[in-house]
Amino acid sequence: MSAPPPPRLNGLDPDALVDLLRRHGERDYRGRQLAHALYTRRIRSLDEATDLPRALRAELESAHGLTRLREIHAQRAGDGTTKLLFELEDGARIECVALPRSTGRVTYCLSSQVGCRMACVFCATGRMGLLRQLSSSEIVEQVLELERRFSTGTHPNLVFMGMGEPLDNLQALLPALRILTDPRAVGLSARRITVSTSGLVEGIEALATLDRPIGLALSLTSPDPTARRALMPVAGRTDLEELLSVAAEYGRRFRRRVTLECAIIAGQNDDEDTTRGLLECARRGPFKVNLIPLNPIDAYGGGRPPIARVHAMAESLWREGIVCTVRDSQGREVGGACGQLVHRRRRSAPVRPEPTSGE
Repeated sequence: MSAPPPPRLNGLDPDALVDLLRRHGERDYRGRQLAHALYTRRIRSLDEATDLPRALRAELESAHGLTRLREIHAQRAGDGTTKLLFELEDGARIECVALPRSTGRVTYCLSSQVGCRMACVFCATGRMGLLRQLSSSEIVEQVLELERRFSTGTHPNLVFMGMGEPLDNLQALLPALRILTDPRAVGLSARRITVSTSGLVEGIEALATLDRPIGLALSLTSPDPTARRALMPVAGRTDLEELLSVAAEYGRRFRRRVTLECAIIAGQNDDEDTTRGLLECARRGPFKVNLIPLNPIDAYGGGRPPIARVHAMAESLWREGIVCTVRDSQGREVGGACGQLVHRRRRSAPVRPEPTSGE
């Protein structure tokens, strides 16, 4: 069995960079200089790390290098939402989205996998199957690249709601989150990061071990276990009672409301029974509800519900004391809204095996 490839530099936290530079015979301050160049200055190439000796830069490039994303296509919607298709080094492709907000901040919707194995019937990515995991450097580089392009001077919001199930790739997600929240690295507030999951109990428990108040969103879709299994064949196998219990414990631990996300599909879960079921679920912990009118995809015949019906559901929950919002589906015209991410520009290219570590 061949050894895993050496880690890319932009997938290592500051302590790991210091250790790495020690192994190259350098003093600790060189590792700190490299971390500053990668995550504060957001260099694209080691040639830009001019405070490091040229010979050291060449050595690091040869032994490790940086993960780079190559833009293949960009689409900009009328509301300013921009969807980007990036090609990775092995030819695999991912999409991510930058969503400007009226507050002046920007939200980045990030991918964690090439494809997804959860097979949710209303999600374009879920119909791709899982092609491979992203590495921690490929996750971090999405943030750095989007910041280079769209930074407004204020910290962005990050949502792991793009391609993939984040908690199905813990070996890369957790190191990436450490880098993104480390004040010596990217330095973002954990409270501006949300991880959305279709409901992987062990993944939620692992996320809690980071001991950072990262937001959690649980894709519920239906409070009825049978209906949920039909719409979410993989995640729906998890016992709903157990899932809500673990999510509630996560919310209590970090003193944050966990969001129960519900994709609302015309004629399937836009009725009073669903509203009552959501109310019962929301009362079981520190939960709030986010209703998401279905964003149609080509391969699924479900329809988008009347928006008045969705607002009526939200009002019913508010009357019972449940915080409830209706998702603003930014980017629908460019296929960048919730559930729509899938790269249609195919190219035959080798795909490397799934990594055996965070890289």
